[in-house]
Amino acid sequence: MAQHNIEKWDPGYALLKPFVNLNFRGYFRKIYIQGRENIPRDVPVIFAPNHQNALMDALGVLYAVPGQPVFLARSDIFKHPLIARILTFLKLLPIYRIRDGYESLQRNDWIMNKVGDVLRQKRSLVIFPEGNHSADRRLRPLKKGICRIAFQAEEKNDFNLGLQIVPVGLDYDNFYKFGHTLVVRFGRPVSVDPYQSLYEESSSRAYIALKNDIARQLRQVMIHISDKDHHDAIHQLREIYRVRMEDHMNGSLTRRPDQLKADHKLIGVCQAQCSAHPEEARHLDRQVRRYQWILNRIRLRPWVFNRNHYAWGKLLAQVPLMMLLFPVFLYGLVNNALPFFLPVLPTRKVKDPQFWSSIKNGLALILFPLFYALQTLAVAVFTDGAWIPPVYLVSLPLTGYLAYFFYVGWKKFKAKWRYNLLQKKKPFMMKQILDLRKEILSIVDRWWSTETP
Repeated sequence: MAQHNIEKWDPGYALLKPFVNLNFRGYFRKIYIQGRENIPRDVPVIFAPNHQNALMDALGVLYAVPGQPVFLARSDIFKHPLIARILTFLKLLPIYRIRDGYESLQRNDWIMNKVGDVLRQKRSLVIFPEGNHSADRRLRPLKKGICRIAFQAEEKNDFNLGLQIVPVGLDYDNFYKFGHTLVVRFGRPVSVDPYQSLYEESSSRAYIALKNDIARQLRQVMIHISDKDHHDAIHQLREIYRVRMEDHMNGSLTRRPDQLKADHKLIGVCQAQCSAHPEEARHLDRQVRRYQWILNRIRLRPWVFNRNHYAWGKLLAQVPLMMLLFPVFLYGLVNNALPFFLPVLPTRKVKDPQFWSSIKNGLALILFPLFYALQTLAVAVFTDGAWIPPVYLVSLPLTGYLAYFFYVGWKKFKAKWRYNLLQKKKPFMMKQILDLRKEILSIVDRWWSTETP
């Protein structure tokens, strides 16, 4: 089998990983990694991340975790021999389920032996305990698989491994678009040793106890909105109510980790009050949906409404700078357009939007180096100066990023401009929106004062 050395350090993988991480880092505006001090040293570790964004979750863990972790993945993606070899090189092991056929389950015995080899060498394993992905901002019920694997590995080694399970919280401010933010947070490790006696007495009870402990620790490091009935409304309130949370938290919430800290408190308040006042919660839910529907119609985001008016003088002062930077934007756009926009095309045929970022990131890993090489070669052929091709090559990623952030800045500028104009051209409509927003904020203000006197 191709997986026979998967637990060993691979020099080819070591060369590839920095390139993959560089491409992954380039996809995001900012990546925050917190809690690395919670990763145990000199003991085998199973990382247990929440699963919301398909393959991007695995890449996020790979980016934040040192070494060469081995991932467990569903077996159906290993069906093609060539793909299976590639996945094995990337240190993925298949795990077989009943739906794969009863005979296939017997292969799990060999897989479990390889998992044991990985852990005995004090290397790390990555298992997504929810089993599949979902865009919901909550932790779904965990499968027993991670507990079964942990206990079987310890049992085969007479409970001498010292195995630790580290929860990993992944939070994206946007699942689907380039240039946003990711937070990776490592929680307090869960040791398997304390469950030994319970496991020897009743394996099923030990599975449940360990699973509950992992889930409890995971909820501490991720956004978990347990209220299914009001999930979407509470999620929207994280942005709508952020201007108030800055006052409550006594500081700016520009950094994503600070926003998540505030969000945890806000979610706790909202869920408690939704439970205590179901009628008012349903009313708030309707108002939030209505508010969001109107904003989508007028193409504005909630942050624009954090001010009553944007000073025309400050807006006009930005125009000369944008005119000055426009040639750089145009240069960056023209020279990066194909590798940037081509990966978007396949996503139109993919029904599950949680795979969109994975597809775009994967294709970018190939297309950007390819197009950069071809474009630089063309410049070398059609220019005389030896210095021109290397300078041109360096300019490609730099101006590409500048072009993207110029575009983001332009969109924000337009939003502020439109917000001011709508107040003059459609005052009645804007008053309705502002009154609706005021009602939403007042309800949550009252909830906050009740829960945090």
